[in-house]
Amino acid sequence: MSKNHKYNNHHHNNYKENSKNNIDTEKQQNTNDSPPVDPYIAEEPAEDLQPPQDMNLKLQLERENSIALTKMLQQLQADFDNYRKRNAKLEIDAYNKGIAYAAKAILPSYDAVDNALKHITDEQTKQGLEMVEREFINSLKEINITPIEAVGKSFDPNLHNAILSEEVEGVESGIVLDEMQKGFVSPNGVIRHSMVKVAK
Repeated sequence: MSKNHKYNNHHHNNYKENSKNNIDTEKQQNTNDSPPVDPYIAEEPAEDLQPPQDMNLKLQLERENSIALTKMLQQLQADFDNYRKRNAKLEIDAYNKGIAYAAKAILPSYDAVDNALKHITDEQTKQGLEMVEREFINSLKEINITPIEAVGKSFDPNLHNAILSEEVEGVESGIVLDEMQKGFVSPNGVIRHSMVKVAK
């Protein structure tokens, strides 16, 4: 190989290496010349800020559960109110039935006093029995049990039990003429019907 050929090859290799070094240097300069990125600058917000579909479904389920729970609590409250009212009514009914039962049990004692008043002629004894009768009636009134009015009133099958009838001149048909047994009534109904004689 000639000396000139060696020189040319060497010169060509040096040129390629220098060109490569120049390109790398330019790239480095371009990189160094680019503006720095500020790490504190927030990224631009995404255009679509809507929650994902599964989040919407979760919110919907929570809303439905809340509505269902509210309805259930309202139903429980209504059931409890009905239960309380039923119990209150049962308690009142039981009390009234107890009062009626007790009254019926002691009415025969009243009947004995009433019958005695119809037959006793001794004025002093009669006054004593009348006082007992008044006390008896007042005691019954304390528990809202009152005598049924009968004599001189129109016959009422809801209050009176006609066991006798008599035609009396000048007296309208259906008027109660006499009372053989006094009846009693409470706010919840008749304790005992009056046994009466009615004009026909």
